[in-house]
Amino acid sequence: MNAPQKAPTAEAKPAKVITLIKPPAKAGPRKKGMIAWLKKRWIRASFLAYVVVPTLVMAFYLGLIASDRYAVEVKFAVRGQETPAIDALGVFGLGGGSSMSGDSYILVDYVRSRGMWDEVSKVVDLNKIYSAPGIDWFSSLDPEQPIERRLDYWRKMTSVSYEPATGIIRVEVSTFDKDDAVKIANAVTNASESLINRLSTESRRDALKAATTEVERAEQRQRMLRAAMRKFREKEQISDPVRRAGFQQEMIEKSRGDLQKVETELQAARAFLKEDAPSIIVLKNQKQALQKQLDTLQKEISGSPTTSGDAKADGVRTVASMLSSYEELEAERLFAEKAYLTSLASLERARLEADRKQRFLAIFSKADLPDEARYPERLRGVFVTLVGCLLLWGLGVMVAFGIREHT
Repeated sequence: MNAPQKAPTAEAKPAKVITLIKPPAKAGPRKKGMIAWLKKRWIRASFLAYVVVPTLVMAFYLGLIASDRYAVEVKFAVRGQETPAIDALGVFGLGGGSSMSGDSYILVDYVRSRGMWDEVSKVVDLNKIYSAPGIDWFSSLDPEQPIERRLDYWRKMTSVSYEPATGIIRVEVSTFDKDDAVKIANAVTNASESLINRLSTESRRDALKAATTEVERAEQRQRMLRAAMRKFREKEQISDPVRRAGFQQEMIEKSRGDLQKVETELQAARAFLKEDAPSIIVLKNQKQALQKQLDTLQKEISGSPTTSGDAKADGVRTVASMLSSYEELEAERLFAEKAYLTSLASLERARLEADRKQRFLAIFSKADLPDEARYPERLRGVFVTLVGCLLLWGLGVMVAFGIREHT
């Protein structure tokens, strides 16, 4: 008996094909260890080259080669009788400084200048001191170098600072011998004192020069005016033109009064006398004489338009012109006297001000012989070298890793 056949089913779907992607082959344990070892070796080599070696070299140099330097310190300040004005800004240290503060800054620059080098070299031989045989090669001075290089060396061996609040100037001189350090410090102090004394003297001389010049000019002008007055009196043959003019004016007034009186008498006599009467003739003659005298006096005072040319031709000067010239000379003389007195007062004030502004160098910490060397600072130098190299090495490693990550 045949088995029953199954009913036909829907068409079967094809099976899905899955493709597997093979992962990249991983490095073996041996290769991974080699890369880590190379990384560690590069870091260790760079650390050794850029940190350990420079630190050891610096420690070797500072500990065994570097020469000891002895430092001597002096302290002084510029002092004087000047009292600077204090305003609202000056209370907080923001106002303008006094001349003593300016001299202090000048002194600070002078200590580091060629002028100080030359002044100290007159007392001690700086080239010989700083190029002694016992000094190491890195710290020694080459005397054959130009002066600019030697000045750089001097600024390295000499430190100077200024405190504006107290006005104290601190100068530190270092050499490789303690006795030489004291000699150089004393020479620097003496040169600084000479500079301040010179600045004070020049300041006083400048303050007095202008006032003295003004006094001399006033004296010269006064002498010239006195000579002009003397020549005027000799030429006019009169000592006091003002008094002469007053006397002339009195004479004119008196002549006018006499003339008026004679005219009154003449007018009264004509009332009962004839013109040819002796009394009338006498009065007429008196009137003519008084009128002529009055004209002459007036002509001497101010001249007249009709006779001015004759007066100039005869060399006669009127009292008015003579008095005008005299008043001009007198006014100039009085002005010159007042200017001379004013210049004398100004000179005295300038002298007092110059004495008040006199300055000097107050030395309150002299050079003392040191017991031990202050430089070089060995531990500090090694520590600074170590820290600096570490920072540079760390920065370089960070930059290297950053570049590797981005590439």
